[in-house]
Amino acid sequence: PARRKFLKTDRAEGAACAAAALRCALGRPDVSVRCIRDGEELFFSPGDNKLDSCVYSLLGRDLAMSLLPCEGESDGARVHGFISSPAAGRGSRAQQHFFCNGRWIKSAALQAALEQAYRNTLLVGRFPACVLYVELSCAAVDVNVHPAKTEVKFLSEREVFDAVHYAVLSTLNKAAGRPEWKLSEKQ
Repeated sequence: PARRKFLKTDRAEGAACAAAALRCALGRPDVSVRCIRDGEELFFSPGDNKLDSCVYSLLGRDLAMSLLPCEGESDGARVHGFISSPAAGRGSRAQQHFFCNGRWIKSAALQAALEQAYRNTLLVGRFPACVLYVELSCAAVDVNVHPAKTEVKFLSEREVFDAVHYAVLSTLNKAAGRPEWKLSEKQ
C-alpha cells in the first residue's frame, strides 16, 4: 500500500513486466518462456538452447534476419551473440541487449564499445541492435553497484571494452568483405 502511489498505469506496468520477461528469456535460451498479457500471447521462446531461434522468436523475423553472428575473445573475456548489419540501423538503443554471465545489464562501456565499432558505418542518429553475451570470471565483475543489479562494475573495464569492440569490428569487417589486417613479421 505504501508504494501504490508510485505505480504507473496498468498499461505501463504491463509493458515493464513484459520487458523484464523478455530480458529473462533472452538471457536463458535453454528455458522456454511464454508471456501472456490480458489473454494475449506476447511472445514465446522455444527453450531449445539455440540462441538464433530464441532471438528469432523473441525479437521478430525482421530484426533476426538482419543480425550477424559475432564472436571474439580477449584477455579472458569471451563475447558471443548477434549484432545488426550497418544497413539495419535502428532509431533508438532499445534493441541493444547486453548480458554478463547470463545476467541482463546496462553498461555504458559496452554500449560505447559497440557504437565505436560501428563508427563511420551507420548514419547519424541511427543505432546498432545487438544481443551480446560477455562471459568473465565471477571475480572480475561486481554486481553490487545498483539496487536492481542491472548495472555492474568490471574489474578491468578496458579489457571488456576491447573484447566487445574488436569482436564487433571483426564481424563487421568480415560482413563487408574487407580483408583482415595482420602485421607482417620483418625478416
